[in-house]
Amino acid sequence: MKTIGKIIGYLMWIGAGILMFIFWLMAMSKWLGLLGTILAFILSPGLVIFPIVFWIVEGVFPVFYFIVWGIGIVGVIIGGLSSSNDQK
Repeated sequence: MKTIGKIIGYLMWIGAGILMFIFWLMAMSKWLGLLGTILAFILSPGLVIFPIVFWIVEGVFPVFYFIVWGIGIVGVIIGGLSSSNDQK
């Protein structure tokens, strides 16, 4: 059962990371074109700065970004709890 929890947790974590990177890549390419796409691969979006900048530039609070971020955190918690060693 722990193996299933570990797999599900890691899939949630990795899936959320990929979705957040796609969101970052799309925003940067929309704002700066080809240069933004190149910079998206070089720069890190940060945890706080990117959503605030997105909110200011687009005028819309990035709810989807925070939902996906929360799913990633839940995945890390599930994976961490499932992979704890109970051997003594």
